[in-house]
Amino acid sequence: MHKHMFLAMLGLTLFSQLTCANQLPDSTHEPAILHNSAGQNSQWNGIGRLSVADHQCIATLLDSRDSQAQAQGPAYILTAGHCAGGVNGKVLVDQPVTGSIAFNYFVDTPTQRLAVPLKRIVWNSLQGADLALVELDATLEGLLALGISPIRLGSSPPPQSSVQVIGEPSAIGQGLRLSTCTERYQAITSVGNWVWRNVRRNDCQGLAEGASGSPVLETHGNRLVSVVNSLHDDGVGAIPTERVQGCFSAGKADLELDTCQLLPGFQLEPQGNRFKPLSKIKTLADGSVEQPSWNFEFLIDTPRYRYKTSTDALACEDPTGYSGTVSSSENLIDDPIGPAPGIHYLCLLGVQDPDQLPSNALMANSLSIAAELLPAGKPTAQVATEQLTNGNLRVTWQRARDVVFYRVKRGAPETTDCDDLSGYRLLPGYTREVEASALPLKLCSVAIDLNLQSSDSRTDLLQAKLP
Repeated sequence: MHKHMFLAMLGLTLFSQLTCANQLPDSTHEPAILHNSAGQNSQWNGIGRLSVADHQCIATLLDSRDSQAQAQGPAYILTAGHCAGGVNGKVLVDQPVTGSIAFNYFVDTPTQRLAVPLKRIVWNSLQGADLALVELDATLEGLLALGISPIRLGSSPPPQSSVQVIGEPSAIGQGLRLSTCTERYQAITSVGNWVWRNVRRNDCQGLAEGASGSPVLETHGNRLVSVVNSLHDDGVGAIPTERVQGCFSAGKADLELDTCQLLPGFQLEPQGNRFKPLSKIKTLADGSVEQPSWNFEFLIDTPRYRYKTSTDALACEDPTGYSGTVSSSENLIDDPIGPAPGIHYLCLLGVQDPDQLPSNALMANSLSIAAELLPAGKPTAQVATEQLTNGNLRVTWQRARDVVFYRVKRGAPETTDCDDLSGYRLLPGYTREVEASALPLKLCSVAIDLNLQSSDSRTDLLQAKLP
């Protein structure tokens, strides 16, 4: 549930067919190219192209000035957690990072861009959120003196409010685009096993690979209210920024502040390969059923932990129903999944001792792990045939979600018995072309499911094309 999902969701980018400078698109229209050669969009020159290792994302310079507007301390940017080395299960604090961000990143300012190196990860999480607060190797006062404009954090606007997303198209180096759209609340969003809670969705257009970390801004207040993290068929996922708002004092990030909702966190690393994100209720020989187990094995950096299971990921942030504290040496959760088919969540919290209080920040850092449970029942062998122009037949064995492989055999129609289990062989692929000279032919197929249960045998009589 790690690297391949991480790469699959890396970065979303904006691209546009509009070319008019300063044109602000109506809701759900294609994004507009932003220009800044005359300073016409300087309020957004603190939104830049973030480069960390081989990852390309977008990040935003934060206005961390105090109430007297004094720019004391380092400069900070906010981006998506997966853009800055985040790992599901780990809340990273005060970690070194190598990379840079390029400010004044517009199509008409390629020679005026300002590259600033990154210094450290202040805080990074993919647990319930997908955010990273990163310190730059520069001061905010110094960047202000160079004309770079930071953006203040804001609270999420009411659902159905108009928002703006600013990012770059997939062809890196072309500069920022702006899209205006509508943002709404969504309880849960996910990519594979990765689960984020209390998120936002918007219908901004032109989002594609490379735009993770793009700021979602209030249309009228220009405040950073959420950060783009994932792309879905029905919209763009974005993570609210409220948790970061109370984490600055005198221009410096301070995660120990009572107003900061980022700590305590914990680091958890799955072990082995026993956990399966997709499982199926097993039918036993006597007709009874057996529920699969979570089989979730892990290492955790706190002395103890609590856990519970639920069909609602939001319940992970509710302290009700969690287990008593369990020693971290007991690092296998093998409770049954279910009993009902559907999506189930394992909620887990690392704690220091049995008396640790369930603060809002701790509950917000809870880990949600998703598993889907399929209903009991035999699998079904599904086979499709297609007559080709050369007289051959193309045979395709179709895979339902519970089918992991097929066993097949074939032979003369008059002598081949599909109910006779002898002669079946593992099917190495799912498509075969049968030559016309081998027809007619009887084809026998048996599907094998996640529990290694076999389907009833299927018989297909493959006939030559009629003249």
